[in-house]
Amino acid sequence: MIERVLVIRHDKIGDFVLYWPALCLLKTAMPKASIEVFVAPAVKSLAEVCPYVDHVIVDTGDDKAITGELAARNYDAILVSFSRFRVYKIIRQLDTAYKLAPKHNWYQYLYKYTADAQYKKGEGGWRGGCMLVEHFLTQHGYQTPTLPLQYWDMSAEREKWQGYYGRQGDEKLIFVHPGTGGSSGGLAPTDFASLLINIDSKTRVNCKFVLTFSGDEERLAQEISDKLDQESVKVIMAKPLSSLADFAKSIVAADMFMAGSTGPLHIAGLHNVPTVGFYAGRRSAPDVRWQTLSQRHKRLSYTPPIGKRTGRNMALIDFDAVTKDVVAYLDAHYA
Repeated sequence: MIERVLVIRHDKIGDFVLYWPALCLLKTAMPKASIEVFVAPAVKSLAEVCPYVDHVIVDTGDDKAITGELAARNYDAILVSFSRFRVYKIIRQLDTAYKLAPKHNWYQYLYKYTADAQYKKGEGGWRGGCMLVEHFLTQHGYQTPTLPLQYWDMSAEREKWQGYYGRQGDEKLIFVHPGTGGSSGGLAPTDFASLLINIDSKTRVNCKFVLTFSGDEERLAQEISDKLDQESVKVIMAKPLSSLADFAKSIVAADMFMAGSTGPLHIAGLHNVPTVGFYAGRRSAPDVRWQTLSQRHKRLSYTPPIGKRTGRNMALIDFDAVTKDVVAYLDAHYA
């Protein structure tokens, strides 16, 4: 009987969020087992509040100490979702018979057990993690459970967080996160501001825009806020929170989340919040690969024309189409 499983996923925030469906499969299929994760320091607080994780080990960079810590926990199985040679060196001496890695690169040949984790064209990147876990469950005689429509139910705290962000009356909170990261694209503050002003003027919904930010993104958020203030559009700069986990919880307050930064956008997807994502125009279709975990009808995504000269120019997005789609969604669901 398997009592303890380690999942290695020590990369960016968005990548870890997209692994929640796989962790959900593991925990649902093996409720009595301890599901543990090895993550990057930036992800620690978010991993600790994940309902499918029982224990978190942080990548300190000290490989010898990490190996000792993992050895002391006596894992029955290790799933290497994020495969690198360094990971192999860390775990190769562990007395764990079953170590599973994806068939993605030459590292696969270092492992006795491998699985096809290449999701199909048209599927979201989150499917890769699920394929690895499904292979593991099948090999060990467990049935693969059905995935839920929502991965993080924080509805009991929605009213509290709406109060934190100053919601009044029938206002709908439209979260907006400027900046960019990963495969997404960053809109210029002037373009973002013009888009929000147009949406506000055309929708029948009473909108309040909540500008969230981190670090240098505050400057971008302030520029957008100033332009919205000039047009008497209701907007607030989000008050800073002490941890990524608190910020992630607080997004349950959102009635819509707009961003060109995949980390916050994916967190919104955990709550099944409607998302509006801006992605680079590439033939690899990042708007499909890195789609959020919100239900299909709650996902709106936009890219500039595909091409080397146009794909990164976010100013080429058809903002009239974005405005039309967002207004239609708001009016249909909230007006």
